[in-house]
Amino acid sequence: MKILVFSDSHGNSSVISDAIRKQLKHGLDMVFFLGDGISDFEAAAKLLPGPRYTAVLGNCDAYSYQPDGVYEKLIEAGGHRFLLAHGHRLGVKAGIQSAVDHAIRKGADVLLFGHTHEACDLTVDGSDGGSVRVINPGSCGSWYHPSFALLETVGEHLVCGFGG
Repeated sequence: MKILVFSDSHGNSSVISDAIRKQLKHGLDMVFFLGDGISDFEAAAKLLPGPRYTAVLGNCDAYSYQPDGVYEKLIEAGGHRFLLAHGHRLGVKAGIQSAVDHAIRKGADVLLFGHTHEACDLTVDGSDGGSVRVINPGSCGSWYHPSFALLETVGEHLVCGFGG
């Protein structure tokens, strides 16, 4: 299973559309968007049907009308439980421990978040035990260093790469 993960497009929709177009040629199953540019994501979803599209809202999407808009979703895919969140409500700019603990309480084994505009892939222990894989795709809206994540399940393993 292949999953593209985007966050923080802030009006730069071409990175989203270009990456989806490229990955559709290689078998793309899902596309996640982690907030701040929901209209960019929705435009790409309408233009490029095929994969399953799932999004959460970010702090800059707060005034958008989204009939099913939420700030967090738990998604099961490819043998993993992903918690999708923008991160602003979890205080990720001040550190990720509370977000990690929240993801573990929700039963996720992978936390996907944005908001900081800094790509990362690491495993973090919870305060009360357990651990969670933490992936931030960075900002696909950055005009200098746009980035996104490509996740692929290989057996039970989740492989993460970054593009942009």
